[in-house]
Amino acid sequence: MRKNIQTIVITGNYARWVYQFRLGLLKKFRDMGFHVVVAAAPDPFVKKLTRMGIQFEPIQVNFYGNNPFADLWLLWQLASIYRRYRPDVVIHYTIKPNIFGGLAARWCGVLSYAVVTGLGHVMNKRNRLVSWAGLGLYRFTLRLHQKVFVLNCQDRDDLLRMKIVTPEKIELLPGEGVDTHFYAPLSDKKLRTYPSFLFSGRLIADKGIFEFVEAARLIRSRYPETRFRILGMIDPEGIHSIPIVTLQEWVREGLVEYLGETLDVRPYLAKADCLVLPSFYREGLSRMLMEAASMETPIITTDQPGCREVVDNGRTGFLCNICDVQDLSTKMEQFINLDKVDRLIMGKNARIKMIREFDERIVIKRYLGLLEIPLALPRETHAVHA
Repeated sequence: MRKNIQTIVITGNYARWVYQFRLGLLKKFRDMGFHVVVAAAPDPFVKKLTRMGIQFEPIQVNFYGNNPFADLWLLWQLASIYRRYRPDVVIHYTIKPNIFGGLAARWCGVLSYAVVTGLGHVMNKRNRLVSWAGLGLYRFTLRLHQKVFVLNCQDRDDLLRMKIVTPEKIELLPGEGVDTHFYAPLSDKKLRTYPSFLFSGRLIADKGIFEFVEAARLIRSRYPETRFRILGMIDPEGIHSIPIVTLQEWVREGLVEYLGETLDVRPYLAKADCLVLPSFYREGLSRMLMEAASMETPIITTDQPGCREVVDNGRTGFLCNICDVQDLSTKMEQFINLDKVDRLIMGKNARIKMIREFDERIVIKRYLGLLEIPLALPRETHAVHA
């Protein structure tokens, strides 16, 4: 057990995602007395991080591009940060930090860990060149980390099958957890005859937004009073982001309502009868699904890694086939035809599952055990090395 850890660096993509997805872990490290540094691309969430006592180091990175000079610049930036702070541990999240952060940490003699938050980009069947390059870089760089954490069994099995990591190096986490106190029911669900279906997530093709809308078209032809709502951001840098004109056309047709984007999904989940995420993106473990389930909102999602783990089919929601509009609409119709009390029971079962299996306290305890960090450390005064 390492008892002298003082500085931990968390390296991720954007400040927003580090804050929203790893807030509980950051708070735990801070409260244990660590000097916590976040290295990520800056955005308005930097202020939230610094207000809670986290030191922030901005990095410039193109997460969607394949420019080797930009990637070398990322490598240099991370190496500079690691040399300056000399952290005891670095935890990397997402593909480019995992790859180039692993190289930088090895270069600087820093102990590092990689968290594979899904294989969405490296298992890209639509762009085999990107997939081949990503898998090749993963094969070379993931072995540089002390441990590689994955969030679902399929990702673990795929990385082992492709001999990208060895069995002794890989560890399975139950997702990144959900704060079941924060994501708790805000009020009792209304017993509506015709439910409201909510899609919430980035508005990219891989999340199943087109399947959601086409299924809505089928359902509304038979159940015209059923409502379909979309909540989420259009990612202007995303390769598969939907055009704004397409979204506007769906709204004009009366197929869906667009709610914009939000930093707090809870009021929208409270008003939804069912969350629908027909994703075919290789999720690590969908945070959106966990948040919905924690708020007693039943789920319809795809039977694929990163989604299926959150649902007990028929008990807390329904699983549908990938890229299958007809099957998705069938599952929506099954939900519509459920007794209203059965819908409520389904939601309550979903929350029980989150508390038992995916509460973030379970995940954080697992993190600390795998990192060999004692549960309590004395506070010390930390200084940045020159």
